[in-house]
Amino acid sequence: MEQGIQIRSDEREWRAFGDAPGVHYKTLRKHAEGGLTILLRFDPGARYHTHRHPGGEEYYVLEGELDDLGKTWPSGSYIWHPPGSVHRPASKKGCVVLVVLPQSVELT
Repeated sequence: MEQGIQIRSDEREWRAFGDAPGVHYKTLRKHAEGGLTILLRFDPGARYHTHRHPGGEEYYVLEGELDDLGKTWPSGSYIWHPPGSVHRPASKKGCVVLVVLPQSVELT
């Protein structure tokens, strides 16, 4: 049987994506299929690369506003991207997002 996971995210350090300035993450869980559950933080004006989700993606905006799919999603917004979807998230004002990735993303 798998062990449970208990994490205080405030005790973890933010790690920077070296190739996406202003975008940081904290890993909460590694999935067996190579995916992750992470906290993602965008500094104001930051954007991530265009990428594809082989296994889909779901996220919940915890703080701030995330720009994606041609809209601005405020805190409290939930988005599900189906398998195979492609997008490029950004944030004009900055945000923190809880992201669940069943499989690794593919940069396009």
